[in-house]
Amino acid sequence: MNPKNARARRLYSDILSCFTRRQHRESFEVFLDLLLDGSGRPLPARATVKSPAAISRFLNHAHWDLRSLCRFMRQAALELFNDTWKHAPHHRPRVEFLVDLTSLEKAGKFTDLSDWMHVLNAVHGVHLVVLYICCGDLKLPWAFQIWRGKGTPSAASLALKLLRTIPPVMLQGKRRPRLHADGGFESAAFIEGVLKRQIDIVIGVRCTRKLVDGTSIHQLMTRGCKAQLKDLVPTMYISWVWLYRNKEPEQRFVMSNVDLGGTYLARVGKRRWRIEAFFKTIKGRFGLARFAQHSKTGVMRWWCLSGLAYLLCHLADQEVPSRPPETWPDWGELARTIRFSFVPEVRRRALQLELDALDAFQHALSATSP
Repeated sequence: MNPKNARARRLYSDILSCFTRRQHRESFEVFLDLLLDGSGRPLPARATVKSPAAISRFLNHAHWDLRSLCRFMRQAALELFNDTWKHAPHHRPRVEFLVDLTSLEKAGKFTDLSDWMHVLNAVHGVHLVVLYICCGDLKLPWAFQIWRGKGTPSAASLALKLLRTIPPVMLQGKRRPRLHADGGFESAAFIEGVLKRQIDIVIGVRCTRKLVDGTSIHQLMTRGCKAQLKDLVPTMYISWVWLYRNKEPEQRFVMSNVDLGGTYLARVGKRRWRIEAFFKTIKGRFGLARFAQHSKTGVMRWWCLSGLAYLLCHLADQEVPSRPPETWPDWGELARTIRFSFVPEVRRRALQLELDALDAFQHALSATSP
C-alpha cells in the first residue's frame, strides 16, 4: 500500500476498526502484506511474523465482522465514483457494468465446500459470477455470487441479483448506463430484466440462435441489421467481429438494443474483455484462486481480502480531493497503536516517517489555529 496516498490510508484506517482484538488486527496486517506483495502467492506459510496456524485461525475461526469490512470497501468505492462525477459535471463518462463468470480451478478434496465445487466447461472448482463497474479510468469490482451447480439459480439469474445491489446514483445522468456480457447471459429473462432497469445492453450471442423466421444468426449478411429473435420481445441489432487467435478465424456475434451501427457495435462489444484483465490481475497478483481454506468462512474472507488489496492499489492510483483538516484522522495515534513489524524494514521506516510527518503537521496546525 502506498503510504503517501490519503484515500487508501483512510480506507485502511477504517478497515482496522473491524478488528476489536489485537491479535486479529496483527494477523490482518500480516495477511494483507502477503497480498500486497504482488507475487500472487499469499500463502500463510510465507508469513515470517505470524505462524501459519495463526493466519489459518484468523481466516477460519476468529470472530470478526466480514460484513463491516465489505461495507467499508463499498463505501470507499462509491465515494471514489462520486468524486469522479463531481470533477466532470459536463463531460461525465458513461457508466458500464460488466458481468461475467470466472472459474477458480481447484484440485483435491474440500469436504465443507462440496456444494460449491462443480465442473463447468471442463473446469473443476468454484465458479463466481462477478459484477465489475467501469466509468472512464475508474474500474471497481462491486459484488459476486457463487454458482452452485445444475438445478440452482443460473448465472444469468445471479447476475440479475447482483444488478439489484447497484446504488441509484450510478443509474443517473443523461447518458444511460450500459451492461456488457458474453454469450452465456443471452437468455430472454436476463435481457428483459436488464432493460427494465433502464440499462442498455451489449451482449454476445451464439451463432445458432434462431430468429422469428426460423433462420440462424450466422445467416445474416449485413452488420448492424435489425432482427427479432425467437422468444425475445425487444428488437435487437446484431453485428459481429472476427477473432484471429487460432489458425482459422473465428466469427463472434454481438447484439444490442440500441442501433449503434454495425462497425461501432462490434467495437463496443470488445469492451467486455476489460473484465478479463481484472480476472488475470486479481488471480495472478492478489491470489484470488490460491485459497487453500477448507471452510466457507475462510474462503469468503480470503476472497474479500483479495478484493481489498486490489481496491487499495486502485485507490492509490486515483487523485484525492482535498479535505478540511478537522476531518483528518489522528495519524499520530494510529502510528502509536498499530504495529508495523510485519512490513519489511525499508517499508516500515518509510511508513513510520510519513506518519510522524503527518502527526507533526497536524500538531502545527492545531497550535497556529486561534
